[in-house]
Amino acid sequence: MVIRRCGSALSLALVFALGNAGCGGGPGASVGPKNPPPPPQMTAIAVSAPAVSLLVGGKQQLSVDATYSDGSHKDVTSSTIWDDSNQAVANIDNSGKISALFAGTTTITAKDGSFSAAATVTVTGANITTWHGDNQRTGLNQNEGILTTANVNPQSFGKLFSYFVDGYIYAQPLYVSNLMINGSAHNVVFAVTENDSAYAFDADHAGDGSPLWKVSLVGAGETPVVSMGGIRPTIGVTSTPAIDLTSNTIYVVSAQNSTLGNSYHLHALDLTTGAEKFGGPVVITASVPGSNSRSVNGVVTLPNGCVQRAALLVVNNVVVIGFGSCGSGWLLAYNAQTLAQVGVFNSSPNLDGLNTVFPGAGGIWMGGGGPAVDNDGHIYVTTGDGPYEGITAFGDSALKFDTQLHLLDHFAPYDAPFLGCKDADVAAGGIMLIPGTTQALFGGKSGKLYMVNTTAMGGSQANDIGATQTLWFQEDLSPHYSISCTDSHGNVYSSNVTSYEIFSTAAFFNGSIYLGVTPTGAAPAPVRQFSYANGVLAPGAYTSTNIAGGSLGTTVFISANGAANGIVWMIDHGAPIRNSGPATGAVLHAYDANNLATELYNSAQNPADAAGLGIKFTSPIVANGKVFIVTARDQLSNPNPAGELDVYGLKN
Repeated sequence: MVIRRCGSALSLALVFALGNAGCGGGPGASVGPKNPPPPPQMTAIAVSAPAVSLLVGGKQQLSVDATYSDGSHKDVTSSTIWDDSNQAVANIDNSGKISALFAGTTTITAKDGSFSAAATVTVTGANITTWHGDNQRTGLNQNEGILTTANVNPQSFGKLFSYFVDGYIYAQPLYVSNLMINGSAHNVVFAVTENDSAYAFDADHAGDGSPLWKVSLVGAGETPVVSMGGIRPTIGVTSTPAIDLTSNTIYVVSAQNSTLGNSYHLHALDLTTGAEKFGGPVVITASVPGSNSRSVNGVVTLPNGCVQRAALLVVNNVVVIGFGSCGSGWLLAYNAQTLAQVGVFNSSPNLDGLNTVFPGAGGIWMGGGGPAVDNDGHIYVTTGDGPYEGITAFGDSALKFDTQLHLLDHFAPYDAPFLGCKDADVAAGGIMLIPGTTQALFGGKSGKLYMVNTTAMGGSQANDIGATQTLWFQEDLSPHYSISCTDSHGNVYSSNVTSYEIFSTAAFFNGSIYLGVTPTGAAPAPVRQFSYANGVLAPGAYTSTNIAGGSLGTTVFISANGAANGIVWMIDHGAPIRNSGPATGAVLHAYDANNLATELYNSAQNPADAAGLGIKFTSPIVANGKVFIVTARDQLSNPNPAGELDVYGLKN
């Protein structure tokens, strides 16, 4: 149907569609444009990550998303204004990139007009509270966000400053992030000296070289012990302390002399002030029933001529202390809160040592290393030269205890009598528990490595079949050979040794073991990597740097960011401070953990990076972009030789 209207032919459908619209120029005939809708309005903004966790040195990019009234979204990061509640912890640039600076928490606020959104940023710093970094003694800090294989080089990395202290430092330094001292937050490095002093230093800023606090550990009428032995000129604090962060306490053992003779004291110091806590210090004493030549009326007593070299351990509210160089070895346990003695073990209460030159009987010194702890709280140590019969005498053994020092299990090499006769003690090196396994790894002066299952350590069996594995450090470079030894009773023993000694503790990273040795002759003595797979160690790559004989101890430390940027750090002590002859300067080395043939840096490359004189058995630590090593400032010929704490890091 077609209708003619206004001179046009319209279909009926179109007529209905037009309705009342006119055909002419009148108002009813015009259809004007509609008003456009108002633009959508911003209703909220949100940051891409409301909770951010970073390591010191880490970075993260934030973005900001805006929501509009029509349900649409837009990235408005470029127009956002940023605010930071604590710029000491982290800062944020105009693009929204966070840089983590210091352990702690800050709030980052994004603002766009009248709208805002917040992100909480938590920065985690490293804490090195015990020897070799943790109670398994793995020597690994895998929370290092600053130092990388790219920036550790002679151009970018070097010595930043040194602190000088009142005596030699044989103990490894310790480190705590974000510690409040005198009303300010500091990253703090702790050091103790053979002059019986304890120090807390700012780890990042040397200032005028003054400590945050310093305390003397000797009382009225007391002095450090004058020594003519291997540690000279005095013995004060030799072992590495241990820190308990739950109570903010650092535990230290000191040796001192008074009119009553030598004694040992256990101190519990406040981390923030150095003040004594828990009624400390307490005098360390111990006795057990026994019949060796030092016994009196059937009792063996801890003598006053020991060396407390083994690092301290804090575990399950107990402080564990090892002694050597005083006949039979001693392991003691004290309650961490009351400082009351809760455990005593003697390694040979009935039998004397058989070595005529070094008449020890199972001393616990571990090359300066410390007792290790498994996930069940069991404690492991190695012992030095001495008799072994597996009942009350445990020279040259690896021992397992509970926290009250009840002996639970042990391993002893089948040639333990030879080792004791030859002064090839197992305790020259420390013990390390391989993470994620039940295996313990250790070695000593014979140069042999022992891997033992901690759930069944094996005792003493022919050819060490009770061990999971035994192997030589570098059979391909310096094969083992057979020698004999005659003890003080005329007994002759024969076994195998090699041309290097283990005065160190292994470190662990990414499924590999890293270990250094000290040569006894012309044999090469590098740091070597051992792969660990399917319960077996296999020797692998090694460094091109060789340690000279007499350097005594190459315990490495590894820094990494998770599984990335693994760096193996090592000190070549050169000719360290000894009882004769001048010492030479220590050299800090850094290697790529994934390719030990690649040396990233050493402190001899730039004269300004030179470290102090070498101190035997010491090892580096790495935390928050800094490397700390202890050395000597003065030769032993100086009447009052000073120690040195050298700090390395990125130069800019």
